[in-house]
Parts: sequence; C-alpha cells; structure tokens
Amino acid sequence: MAAPCRLRERLPPPRHPDDGLPKSETTSPSDHRVCLRHPDYPKNVSTLLILAALDPHKNENSSQIRYGLHHETARIACAIVANCRWDGFLSESSRPDATPLALDPDDPLFGRDYYFHVPARDGDAGPYPTVPSFKHFTFPHNNLPPTWKAPELTLPSCPRDTIHARDESCRITASVLGNEIAHLVPQKEDAWFDANQMALYAVRAEALTNATNDTNNALLLRSDLHQAFDNRQFVFVPKWRAWAIHVLSGLPGEELAAVYHNVPPQALSGLAVEYLFARFAWTVLGQMMFVRTGVARRLVLLDEDGRSHTSDVSGKDCREDFLARGKSRSQSRSHSPKKRTLDDLVEDEWRDLSDSSDGNMDDSDWDTRGRPRKRML
Repeated sequence: MAAPCRLRERLPPPRHPDDGLPKSETTSPSDHRVCLRHPDYPKNVSTLLILAALDPHKNENSSQIRYGLHHETARIACAIVANCRWDGFLSESSRPDATPLALDPDDPLFGRDYYFHVPARDGDAGPYPTVPSFKHFTFPHNNLPPTWKAPELTLPSCPRDTIHARDESCRITASVLGNEIAHLVPQKEDAWFDANQMALYAVRAEALTNATNDTNNALLLRSDLHQAFDNRQFVFVPKWRAWAIHVLSGLPGEELAAVYHNVPPQALSGLAVEYLFARFAWTVLGQMMFVRTGVARRLVLLDEDGRSHTSDVSGKDCREDFLARGKSRSQSRSHSPKKRTLDDLVEDEWRDLSDSSDGNMDDSDWDTRGRPRKRML
C-alpha cells in the first residue's frame, strides 16, 4: 500500500555545500573591514576605499580564525581609483620610501590599514590624482592588468544567440527560476559606453537604441542576486587564475558572503573580459568616499570633448560635484512587426530593457523575457 501524502519538511536557510565561511568570533563590522588609503593626505581624510575582509585563515598554532582581503583584488581596486596605475603597490606605511608588501597576488591582507603608493613619474608633483567617479574613468584599451589577462581566464566565444539560449540558467546558482538579464556595463552608462568606444568588444557592432544591450555585456542572474549585483555587493574577479565571486561588504556569517564568496561562477561563455573589468571599475568607483569628505583633492577629470586632465579641486566643489548621484533617464523604443529571424530574437531579448537602469534599485525589476515587472511591495 502506498504511503499517504504528507507535508515535507521546511527548507533550511541557503547554505554552501562546504557549510559556508567559518563563523567569526566577532560580529563587529569594523573587525572585517580593510581601509585602503592615499599616502599623501592626513590619515583621517585619506580613505580611498573600505572593503570587507572575508577570506578565512586558521592559525596553525590555535583554533583562531583570521579574516583577510584578497591582495590583488584590493590592489587593482586602488589602481583603478588612481587612474589605472597598475604599477602601484600596497604598503603598511604611508612614508614616501615605503616598500611593497612581500605578498603574492593571491595572498590575504590581514591588516586593517594599507596605503596605495604610485611610483612618481617625471614631472609629477604633489599627490597622485584620483578618478572621482565612473563618468570620469577612461577605459584602458589594450592595457588591462596582467592578472586579468591570464590565458586561463579566456572565455569561449558564442555564436550570435539569445542570452537565455546561451546561459540557460543563473550563472551563479544554476537555478532556472526567476532569472533576469543582468548587464555588466549598466544600461544607465550608455553615454560612458559610447564615449569609451566599448562597442569594440560587442557582438553586435551595429547600433541598437541602447549600446549596452549586447550579449557580450550581459548574463543571466537570479533576481535576488541581480539586485545584489546592481547594488555593488559583489563582482566577478580573477583569483587563483580562475573567475570567482568576490563579495565586497558584510560579515562572514551573512548569506551573501557565506554562500557565494570565493565561489566560481557557473561556466561563462560569450562574455567580454573587458566588460567584466568595466563592471569592476563601475562597482569600485561607485563606492569610493575619497571625494565626499569636503577636502581639496587632485582629480583626473574629463572635459566636455572627452580629453582627460588633472585638476586641483576644492573640498566644496568635490562635495557639490560628486556627492549627489543623479539618475539617468530611461528611453523607450518600439518595434515594427516583420518576419522573425535570429537577429529579431536577439533584439527581442532586449525588448523594453531600455526602460531599466541597472544599478538603480528604485526602478523596475525585469522578468526573464526582458519585460518590465514592477516590484511587489
């Protein structure tokens, strides 16, 4: 006789098969933060970035667990702020004669304060300049950091296809439910995309209404992770010569870090490494607090004609120009009916996505067909 149907057990909270990151002995956020500083300013106004230390390491002589920050991820983040100075290095000292840390790229940083130094170039005087926002960031064509160009990081190309046909499932969880198209370079950065000639890495060189709507610039993510991605909570970066998810904030016991930090994504294909790097820069520069302290800074700025220059900007102007975050205006588009082709399927996958604004969670979410789905409150 068949067993009667009955309720199954409730699901447990999400967890990684390895049981997640070891629990920290402290729940204080300050014990899991690393301050990355500019050496040419007073310490209290020198912070470039604050990143979470989530890499666990057990001491050999005790059961104590220390948490560190991936060295190369921190160094490249600072180098982006310093206008793509890949020759820069981290040190525990702010002195001009400071020496680089004796660490490999994949080693952890266990300290809580580090200074990012840039070797002086001929004619340089004063503090090295920093990029105040993504708008003023110039993409380093043919000059990605060496650790981003390792052969193992090369992603297989993909024939012109829809993102759903290519990815099939969330590229982090492998879930087929509730997935959405997530842009690498966000749609609201279309102007930056065009100004920096990012179409060089696109599959569809022909112009769409939104330049960022290219399959090389998007992947499938489950809706909750898409939201975290657009909130600058994690990025995809090289670690140990492979792609890995790097969580930027929070504590080890929190779900995002415990389940996803240092986890490799599902197999990636049809993405441009340049767009992954641009996403990293967008995320880092969106978190930078250096220009928000009301202190005069030396900045790298772009003129209206797109030319880069260095300028000394007052603290007042820094606050007024870079503290407020504007919202880009969305544009709508329409399609005329015509015979269905593969190009039409690709085009339809982006349909109505021009109404979205990646990175601005006040706007609509998007269902797996790219149609707007208003958030239910």
